[in-house]
Amino acid sequence: MLELTFRHIPLIYIFLGLALVLPKIPVIGPFFNIINTLIHELGHLLIALLLGGKPKKIELFKDKSGTMVAAMPSKFSSFMVSISGYLFSSLFAYFSFYMISVGYERGFLITLTIISLFAMILWIRNRYGIIWVLGFVLLNGFLIYWNQIYWIRVAALLYATFIGVEAFVSAWIVFYLSIFQSKNAGDATLLAKTTHLPAFLWGLLFALFSTLITYLILVHFFNIPPFIPFLHI
Repeated sequence: MLELTFRHIPLIYIFLGLALVLPKIPVIGPFFNIINTLIHELGHLLIALLLGGKPKKIELFKDKSGTMVAAMPSKFSSFMVSISGYLFSSLFAYFSFYMISVGYERGFLITLTIISLFAMILWIRNRYGIIWVLGFVLLNGFLIYWNQIYWIRVAALLYATFIGVEAFVSAWIVFYLSIFQSKNAGDATLLAKTTHLPAFLWGLLFALFSTLITYLILVHFFNIPPFIPFLHI
């Protein structure tokens, strides 16, 4: 992945900078960050389906937030749905870099496009979410049809970087909120209500899991030597 460069600078470094800066720019930033939001909400939805729930809708918003509404048959299934979002998005970040590392960039773009289109047809119900998916699908459709390998690789690395950075950053933001604004900490707040355990414990779980996956991405795909002795996975 380090072989893709712009003026001898690895693109991954440029994309890391963009992933940290672009969210502050209206329209452009949220467009890329919402990829991770959709993955997060689909993580909730997948577990809901597996546990016999009835997903009703997904909503994506221009502030990068999202919701997934489902009717669940039990408290345990509701717990599993609530805990799955951040864990799933971190695992998907690892999957993204894996696909790129084995040369399946085009397959990765096709996978994201199909998932987004499928989600829009079946579950996404708000206007912004539908418009975003249509724009994302058109962009990827153009890249796939154009079939320029270099630009497909660039797009795949850009998407993977945004997914990975947003999965990591959002988990730590939720951890922060779970300490200082425990009633507004999203999934951590829902888990606290379900389990009667403090929200910060769930925020900490999300933050630590995202950090572990980020560490594994760096070690497995960027040739960074393992620096945590007991984590030679």
